[in-house]
Amino acid sequence: MISEKYGIKMPIEKKIMFQSRMQRRLQELNIGSFDEYADLLQDVKGQKDEFSIMADYISTNKTEFFRENAHFNFLSGSVLPKFQSQVQGFRLPIMNIWSAGCSSGQESYSICITIEEFMRSSGFNMAYYIMATDISTRMLKTAKEAIYPMTVVDDISLDLKQKYFLKSKGLTDSKVRVAKEIRDKVRFAYLNLMDDSYHIKGDFHVIFLRNTLIYFEPAVQKRVLNKVLERLVDGGYLFIGHSESLINMNLPIRSIAPSVYIKNK
Repeated sequence: MISEKYGIKMPIEKKIMFQSRMQRRLQELNIGSFDEYADLLQDVKGQKDEFSIMADYISTNKTEFFRENAHFNFLSGSVLPKFQSQVQGFRLPIMNIWSAGCSSGQESYSICITIEEFMRSSGFNMAYYIMATDISTRMLKTAKEAIYPMTVVDDISLDLKQKYFLKSKGLTDSKVRVAKEIRDKVRFAYLNLMDDSYHIKGDFHVIFLRNTLIYFEPAVQKRVLNKVLERLVDGGYLFIGHSESLINMNLPIRSIAPSVYIKNK
């Protein structure tokens, strides 16, 4: 089965659904077996596009603004104040953040809003940039456009809506779009976490790798984490999903809050 071959972990009911969906994909490509499809995935020419299509079949792409809100509270209550104290005297400090497995972009924009609100309330001024990556080109397109159904902001306060979202003028099929000054802070790019190396520039002070590891077998999880942590500065922060665990991984990090880790110096 393709999922096992590539170290992808699924419960049995998900495997059955995935196999059923992929049968349709094999028919579209006029491919007779999963082994042939696995060979296609190893073909360099079509690898990126086909991996992206397969990712859409595997993943749920479930996301929302301020999902697992405790993380954003920790970002504003602990990470940003500490960064502020560390860069006192800098003319314009810069924080780099990576949102890995960004899906349709709500996580990345939630990070932006959290930082903007911290700077407003504290009077602290810094530059910040967010690299947001995903394996699904379909999700990346949605993330770049930053246009969502009105319902996605139902649980966001009116104050934040007025500051950071633009409401469509249409009376039917109403939508919201993230404000341009927030969109401009994020650069979206394709990235497969299972690649041998990551073609992204620079190191990061904060990495969000949430609800992504659950799709990998333990050995693949550790391999991915080691590569991700290479891009995290010493003393930087790693956020993972609340349902994920790094127990017995023997990584150069330590836990400082539920599903929040700091890289050892």
